[in-house]
Amino acid sequence: MKFIFTLIILTLSTLSFAQEINLSEYNWRMTDIAKKGFTKESLFTKMDRKEIKLGSSICSNRALLWAHDFKRHYDIDSAKIFLFYTKMTGEIGRKTWWYHVAPVVNEKGNLWVLDAGFPSKIKGPKVSTEWLHAFSGSTNCKEIKTGENDLIERMFRMSTFPERTAYGTYDCYYRIVPGPFWTPASVAKNLLGVNERGQPVRFERDEFDKEELYQACVEATASKIGRALGTSVERCKKLVGRL
Repeated sequence: MKFIFTLIILTLSTLSFAQEINLSEYNWRMTDIAKKGFTKESLFTKMDRKEIKLGSSICSNRALLWAHDFKRHYDIDSAKIFLFYTKMTGEIGRKTWWYHVAPVVNEKGNLWVLDAGFPSKIKGPKVSTEWLHAFSGSTNCKEIKTGENDLIERMFRMSTFPERTAYGTYDCYYRIVPGPFWTPASVAKNLLGVNERGQPVRFERDEFDKEELYQACVEATASKIGRALGTSVERCKKLVGRL
C-alpha cells in the first residue's frame, strides 16, 4: 500500500510539472516529452538512421519523417527549426547551402534540436544556439517574425539571405514552426497568405499531409536509381496509410 501511495504521488508530481510549450502564432502545443516518459537523449537514439539515407537525403525530407515518427510512435507533437544562410555562412565544405532544418522537442519547458543527419558532427541534442552555431559558425542569427515579408518572401527564392537588412546586420536567420511544415516555401505560404506566384491561399499545417509525407519518404529512403525503380514505393505507402 505504501508503494502504491508513493507511486501515485510521483505520478501526480510528474504531471503537475509537465510544461507544454505553445507556439501561439500557430496554435500549436509542443508536448513535454518528460510527460511521456522520454528524455531528449532517448528520443535522439530512436531516430531512424537505417531507412533514411543520411548522406544523400534532403534535410527537409528527413526532418518531416522524424517529426512524423515522434507523433506516430510516441504521440509527441514536435516543432522544427529552419536556419537560413547568408553568403558569409552558407559556404559549407564544397557546397553552398541556403537553408537547413531539423526537428525540435520540448523537454520540461526547454527546446532541444534533434538533428540525427550528421552522426560524425552532431552526437546528441543541442539547444538552438548550439545547433545554429554548429551549422552556421555563428550565433548572430535573427528570428524571422510575422510581418517581415521582405525576409519571408526569400523562402520562395532558394537563395541566400542578405547580411544587412532594415532589422540590423546578421550572419543567419531562423524560424521555429510546427512539425508538420515541410519546406521553406510551405512556411512562407503560411506567413504571407499567398503562394509562390503571389496568389491568395490559406495554407495551414496543423497535421501531417499524407502526400507530402509520401513524397518525403520516397526521396529520403531511396537513391536516384532506387526511386526510378520504385524500391521505396510500397514501404512509403504503408508509412502514410495509403495501402
